[in-house]
Amino acid sequence: MMIVADLHVHTTASDGLLAPEEVVRLAVENKLQAVAVCDHDTTGGLEAALNAGGQYGISVIPGIEFSTEYREKEIHILGYGFDYTYDKLQALCWKINAGRSLRMEKMVQKLRQLGYSITGDDVLRQARGAAPNRPHVARVLVEKGYFPTVKAVFAALLEPGKPAYVRRYKLTPREAIAVLGEAGGFAVWAHPGLVGDDGLLALFLSWGLRGLEVYHPDHSHDAEEHYVRLARKHNLLITGGSDYHGTEAGSTRTLGTKGLQAGDFAAFAGELQK
Repeated sequence: MMIVADLHVHTTASDGLLAPEEVVRLAVENKLQAVAVCDHDTTGGLEAALNAGGQYGISVIPGIEFSTEYREKEIHILGYGFDYTYDKLQALCWKINAGRSLRMEKMVQKLRQLGYSITGDDVLRQARGAAPNRPHVARVLVEKGYFPTVKAVFAALLEPGKPAYVRRYKLTPREAIAVLGEAGGFAVWAHPGLVGDDGLLALFLSWGLRGLEVYHPDHSHDAEEHYVRLARKHNLLITGGSDYHGTEAGSTRTLGTKGLQAGDFAAFAGELQK
């Protein structure tokens, strides 16, 4: 069976390497019927992606990926089917990304104290107009030859507890689920296997969670089967995607290699139309 929809891709509007138009063109080249742009805490790439979808004749689904936190656990919440111009949602995105800019300044300061030759301008150049994220910082360090891959930078410096890590403002999962609902959309728990605490699902359901991202590059086959069963048990939407950010050293994710086959996509598309 073929994957027809990749419902989790990133662009230069957050920390992806390809512009929205390029991501959509790549989805067409990979013979997908639909692609969802889900940049981190921003809808900045959606207009360009939608326009490209019209040009190339592919369904582009507006999405977002909120990075939230609950009891020291990082929980990512995907949103679909919402009004991306909704004022409250846009205000939250602005607040989150203002926090990212402040964190970047503090991270650069820490890195310089650790002996790395890096400036805020280096990071902003890498971000290309997007709010600066940790991957932008990591890519600068790879570009300067300090590390071979972005993954290696994170492991050494940028993960919680590492020398250059800086906390930033984050929504709670409840806030993310609520604002997506207020904007007319629905929330999906992204790559739950990375959290490793299925006990949280009951709580998220009580807050209005509507789906689970079953298919993801960081889920094993056994994990995917487990989350299919869990989704069906709770009558949740099944989603999936490549979490594509572009091709760089150490990255093995390819657009369209994870996602939904026709049956699951039909159920997802039906929910969008409600």
